[in-house]
Amino acid sequence: MLQIFNYNAGKGDCIRLRYTGASGIPHNILIDSGVIRFGLEFEAICKQIVANHEKIDVMILSHVDTDHLGGLLYNLRNKTKLNIEEVWMNHGKLMGKNMDLSVRQNDEVYTALKEQGITIKPALAGMTYDLDGAVFRILWPNEETLYQLFPKAFGNVPLGKQSDYGYSLEELMNLLIKGKDASPSNRASIIMEVEYKGQKLLFTGDAWAEDILEVAGNKSYDFMKLSHHGSVRNLSEEWCGRIRCQTYMICTDGISHPDKQTIAKLLKWNDEITIYGSTDWWTGMLTIEDKLKTEKIHFERGEYLWKLPKKE
Repeated sequence: MLQIFNYNAGKGDCIRLRYTGASGIPHNILIDSGVIRFGLEFEAICKQIVANHEKIDVMILSHVDTDHLGGLLYNLRNKTKLNIEEVWMNHGKLMGKNMDLSVRQNDEVYTALKEQGITIKPALAGMTYDLDGAVFRILWPNEETLYQLFPKAFGNVPLGKQSDYGYSLEELMNLLIKGKDASPSNRASIIMEVEYKGQKLLFTGDAWAEDILEVAGNKSYDFMKLSHHGSVRNLSEEWCGRIRCQTYMICTDGISHPDKQTIAKLLKWNDEITIYGSTDWWTGMLTIEDKLKTEKIHFERGEYLWKLPKKE
């Protein structure tokens, strides 16, 4: 059995995969740790896993932004032991000579993990990890691209967008996606494919749309964690028919993400979709005009969101 938990970590990501290995032993994989103010909740999640007589096999940090590594950083600064077996992350020496705050915080995490004696492994394209019946394939980034992304401090890259909640789903389906993500730190996100008992899942951090298409195009997935909290700038019109999936997770508290056009495009490309969220952010975006369209959208709220369906 495979379970997926999507914790309400503010505007950040914090996901947990729990599955029963071929040996019969349960395994826990944590992907990102939310914002810094999520630190106490993150500590409680880790301690509950241990209290259940299980271990945290792997912690994966998708990229350097604080809304993904903040919870872990909070605990490391407080010298809290979280009983994490190993961490997969890409750190400073892979990122050129860069002194941007988020990169320095990423290196702070790396140094503190080393001090605690936790094993750290890179997560670069082509690497595959097999953990008791589940296969984790790193599709992105490659080392050359990662290094080139961080030659100097880049600061924050504003999206400069307005809410699209005033449009109907029908209107947004027919409007072309305008603009795309330009953040180097988002482009450095780990894109990871997980295969377990014939099911395929895709986790994308905050990756750029074109990079997701490059490594995951012409594939079918049973589950996909959407990039960058559901921002439409991390989707592409070229995904249509090339990335096939009907079940999605969006990690957000609904304050600044997701874009309504993201939902509209996924529905247009797939006819019927299921979207999981840790909060019911969708109640603020849907209008009376959307009623017919929403019959084909299944919104599911909760921190324990998805159980692996059995394939015939």
